[in-house]
Amino acid sequence: MKLTIVVPVWNRKDRVVRTLDSIAASRNHDFELVVVDNGSTDDSLAVCQQWAWAHRDDGFPIQVLSELRQGAAAARNRGLQACQTEYVYFFDSDDILSDDFIGDVLKVMEQGAYDIIYAPVCMEVNGQRKVRDYVRGGGFSEQVITSMLGTHSMVLNTRWLRGIGGWNEEMRVWDDWELGARALLAKPSIYWMEGKEYHRILVHDNSLTGPCFSHSWEAQVKAMQCVYDELSHASGLIDRERRRGLRSLYLRAKIGEGQLRKERCAEGAAAYHQMAADILAHPVKPLRLLGVMICDYTAMGGHGAWRLALQLVRWM
Repeated sequence: MKLTIVVPVWNRKDRVVRTLDSIAASRNHDFELVVVDNGSTDDSLAVCQQWAWAHRDDGFPIQVLSELRQGAAAARNRGLQACQTEYVYFFDSDDILSDDFIGDVLKVMEQGAYDIIYAPVCMEVNGQRKVRDYVRGGGFSEQVITSMLGTHSMVLNTRWLRGIGGWNEEMRVWDDWELGARALLAKPSIYWMEGKEYHRILVHDNSLTGPCFSHSWEAQVKAMQCVYDELSHASGLIDRERRRGLRSLYLRAKIGEGQLRKERCAEGAAAYHQMAADILAHPVKPLRLLGVMICDYTAMGGHGAWRLALQLVRWM
């Protein structure tokens, strides 16, 4: 057995059974399932325990654990601690796993050893499905702008993940964005799966990030600061790579500033503006003008600013 699936759960008694059922419905049962209740205040823990007992003969080992330290990252690290397989995959407790995913991933594992196996996934909003944007072969800068290495897109080598520190428990939102950026600074070996998209990643108002961008702006800025510090102290980067990374962070901050202006969150917009200034105190004039343009475009309701930002980072 090479794969463990870790599902963190917090107050999902009405959703988690559907998620666990989708995992049990996988065509390939060559995996271990670890469910980690994160101090739920509803009946989630009991629901998970009952589900595990009912599925004890389904052909794959099941553990139900508890982690009282709050935060999805803490729950995921508890699952990582319990993992005894070569690879680990983290799946959220309110989404639907594709029944062919595990089998396809196991085929990749047979081809060689990788630090990350990337899988394209589908987001679903109000019944409409859309492939999550990603850049095949992308690095740190692409992750900063596109957030392509989301939780559901990363099958991770267990030993390697532990070696880079696991999940950052200080992150309450954007923890996968931060992990993806930190992982890419370590220059991992990546296998990019192609040809199909997986899962139903259900976007709803009760998600951890909240119903709007401004709901969690303070935690977002904290994540930005963390990734900025990691980039600043990363070893093994040539100057051009570091400059490119700083420019991508700067543009990401300007997009965030514009989004918060759009939502009329003056305090959050000011924090993002200051974050951009801290990242690049004296940006070259073309970059500064482009940053202002991207910010204004986003504030006026424009969509897809990340695409322009990505092209700018590649060009400059």
